Parts: sequence; structure tokens; C-alpha cells
Amino acid sequence: MDPGALIGIGGAFLMIIIAIVVGGSPAAFINIPSLFIVVGGGMAAALGGFPLKDFIRGVSSIKDAFLWKPPDALETVEFLSEIATKVRREGILALESEIELYYERDPLLGDMIRMLVDGLELEEIKISAEGAIAQVDDKLGTNVAVWEKLADLFPAFGMIGTLVGLIQMLKNLNDPSALGPGMAVALITTLYGAILANAFAIPISNKLKKIKDTEVLFKNIYLMAIEGIQKGVNPNILRQELSIMLGVEVAEEA
Repeated sequence: MDPGALIGIGGAFLMIIIAIVVGGSPAAFINIPSLFIVVGGGMAAALGGFPLKDFIRGVSSIKDAFLWKPPDALETVEFLSEIATKVRREGILALESEIELYYERDPLLGDMIRMLVDGLELEEIKISAEGAIAQVDDKLGTNVAVWEKLADLFPAFGMIGTLVGLIQMLKNLNDPSALGPGMAVALITTLYGAILANAFAIPISNKLKKIKDTEVLFKNIYLMAIEGIQKGVNPNILRQELSIMLGVEVAEEA
């Protein structure tokens, strides 16, 4: 688990809660109708912009923001260079005995090695892999888009809730004692919208975008490695090229 999102989002909410409690009257910040407008309205409006399946998957991807662990770049470079070394010493067919290991690591890597072992041309492997990478990019990009849309809609519905509250408050102008409390309740929806957008939806969308970019990068690294192996690139050279792509330093081998 990567604790960054949990610490960041949890810390933001904690600071807000502390400020409310220290200021007194925390019960004044609880308003159920406002929550319905901001959360319910924002979610419903966001749903209108996506197919139901994509929206559900996008909302469910919140778990990835908390549970996703970045791949180990250095370990990946070493793993791929070992494959290249094995092929150089024993030939491409030597990979067939460990094909399940490659599938467990990444289905795309397993597919590419399977095609490599089966003797497919590099161009065919690249076309298949690039299509699979594009699908992953689109799928993860949709998850990001769902949370970006929620980040836009929560404040908007907060403002809508405030306008609704102001209209209801103006109906009671004949009772000056009700104006103060009424204004406070009207503004709570704007507060809810701002908190949910800035302390929740935006951090989630940013984390999901990082996940998408990283996943696509590593899949392209796998493709780059397979291309180098198929062309017979020296494993040490391939190792250095992969380390540069991933921004890690590797010790030179004798």
C-alpha cells in the first residue's frame, strides 16, 4: 500500500475538523439536505456524462488511489535484462518454460513473449502490444475523467445548494431572527462542495492520473525490452537504455 493518498487526504480532513471543533459549534456544520444536494447531485450529474459501466468502474477505482503500489523500476530493469541475457545464451525458445511467470508479472508481457516464442514478426508484436497499451490508457484515463468531473461538479452543486437555501431564507424576511441561521445553512453546501472537491476528488484524480501514466510507461518499457531482445541488442546496452527510460541508476556489469 502507498500511504501517500491516505496521509494526504486524511490529513486535509483532519485539519478541517480540528478548525471546526476549535471554533466551537461543530453541530452547526452538519446539514443532511446539503449533503444530498452536493454528493447526490454531483454523483448523478457525473453519471450523466459516462456510460454506467465506466462510471461505476471509475468510482470504484478510488481503492487504487489508496492501495496501488508503484512498480520497482530498478527491479524491472534487472528482470528484463535477465530475460535478454537468457535469450542471448540459450535462445528465444528458452523463455517458453517460464511463460507463466511472465504472465503473472504482467499479461501484456506474457502475451509479447508468447508471440516472440511463436516466431511472430516484430511488427506484428508491436501492433498487438500498442493496441493493448492504448486500451489500458483509455480505461485508466476514463477513471481519471470520472474523478475530474466530480471535482468540477461538487463545487457547482454546492453553489446550487446555497442558492436553494438563500431562496428559502428570503421567504422568511419577515422574521429577522431567522436570517442569520438561515444564511449559515445556505453557505454550508458551498463549504461541502469546496471540501469534497479540493480535499477529496482532486487528490484522487491526481493519484489516478499518476497510476495511469506509470502503468502505461511500464508497459511501453516491456515493449521496448521485447523489441531489443528480438533485434538481438546486447543485454548490457538494453539494460542501460531501460534504466534511462525509467530514470534509475544501475551498476555497470563487467
